[in-house]
Amino acid sequence: MQKLILIRGHQGSGKSTFAHEQIAAFQHDYPQGEVVHIENDLLMTDENGTYRFSSEALGKAQAEGHRRFQAALKRGRQAPQADILIVHSNTNQKAAACRALLQSAHKHGFATEIYRMHNFFPNLHRVPEIEVLAAYQKLNNNPVRDEIHVPAVRPMSQQQAEILTRIQRAADIRPVFDEQRQTFVSEDYLLYKQRNFTAKTSRRYPELRVLKYHRSVFYENRFDDALLEMRGLVLDTHNQIIVRPFKKTFNYSERIARNSRYPIKISEEHRVNAVVKINGFLGCCTFVQLPPDHPSAGAAFDGQVLYSTTGSLDSDFARMAEKHCSQYETLFRQHPNRTFLFEVTDENDVHIIRERLGATLIGAIDAATGKAMSEAQLDDLAKQFSAMHPDTPLHRPDTLHNLTFGELKTLLKTVKHEGFMVFDAETDELLFKLKSPFYLISKFLGRSTEQSLSRKLDKRHADEEFYPLIDYIKAHQAEFNALDELAKITFIQDFINHEIHDSAA
Repeated sequence: MQKLILIRGHQGSGKSTFAHEQIAAFQHDYPQGEVVHIENDLLMTDENGTYRFSSEALGKAQAEGHRRFQAALKRGRQAPQADILIVHSNTNQKAAACRALLQSAHKHGFATEIYRMHNFFPNLHRVPEIEVLAAYQKLNNNPVRDEIHVPAVRPMSQQQAEILTRIQRAADIRPVFDEQRQTFVSEDYLLYKQRNFTAKTSRRYPELRVLKYHRSVFYENRFDDALLEMRGLVLDTHNQIIVRPFKKTFNYSERIARNSRYPIKISEEHRVNAVVKINGFLGCCTFVQLPPDHPSAGAAFDGQVLYSTTGSLDSDFARMAEKHCSQYETLFRQHPNRTFLFEVTDENDVHIIRERLGATLIGAIDAATGKAMSEAQLDDLAKQFSAMHPDTPLHRPDTLHNLTFGELKTLLKTVKHEGFMVFDAETDELLFKLKSPFYLISKFLGRSTEQSLSRKLDKRHADEEFYPLIDYIKAHQAEFNALDELAKITFIQDFINHEIHDSAA
């Protein structure tokens, strides 16, 4: 007998106990059989029984689990008469991942059973109750065909049921602005909408976590006012904002799309200012100096310059940001609790457009209030700093002032850089990103050897700037499918070249 038993459940649902019961039953019937028990927690527990969690340890455990799973399937195929039981008892929240495991087992001739657990025991790793309930809700939202629901020995309490109801109701509630903290990322949002974002705890400063919206928010078009802020937003343990980067800025094509949640209409005559967009990655630099009455005053990060990116305080990109931006630490210390934002280009981070290596100042935002310096203020700041520190000049991107949107779109066709950040010439409001055809075509075709066009046209594998193209191809699917590879490339080039120029409101 060869079988895969896949067990799904939130933290504390009884997965491990149920797994051991299934293993014991198998060993009773097949005492010489082989058992392969795959569970991340087992691989993160040392010989003394001490559980040690870290993102690195989890990654290694997942890789080892995958290796053992594939190896067991291979042994089963090579010895079809051998008795092998694979028990996979991680949380298994993603239905697609579960289906992949089941399909792989079937392909190798294994029988399969899938079980869903519903107990609410205290979880061994002290995961907060709200996170446990969010995981339970995610499992409810991602059922797998033929899964067997195991009746709960210890069902959900009345209090837990009430919290779950609030989580379910919150899914349809728009974010409310928190006046005191000057953010849509309210306490309730952080509690009840965890399915929308990740909160990555820093290794260097465990009191801080970095918020980033889930990638699925892109292709499911689920942005809201709170998620727009979660582009590297850093909170302390009291949910106070410590690092405040730019909000999400949409591409022009995204804002004029039929299903846009943030639509815009702009005429050819509308006056705009256009800042040249540097093709790098976002580096955030914040000198933290908290007042005595701040709940995190005196914490390890207080009095430090924090270097972060859109997703981390600890990554290689955060270290690259520090390498290029630390020369401006004098400036950061002159403006405490203000997040300075740079476009960073590094020789180890290859981009489509060749740029000057280093850091270019593109923004500065007060972490507490969210108030941002204008482009003119940033220009003045850079001039003053560069005059005082000629050996470490503060670079700024070029700006085109007071031209019509029609003029900008005509110019866009000829530029050989990434494009522009477009501002209203009168109000200084940032309107959208405008990517150049040169950049878009170079980026899309420059990766043509990595994967087939059909895979590229899946939003789950594409950058959001290509979503309008994907929608256009799907609307002309029969025509597109009939083309050969070269003709498909021409089809794509024609769309990108004409989309921006022909889409004025």
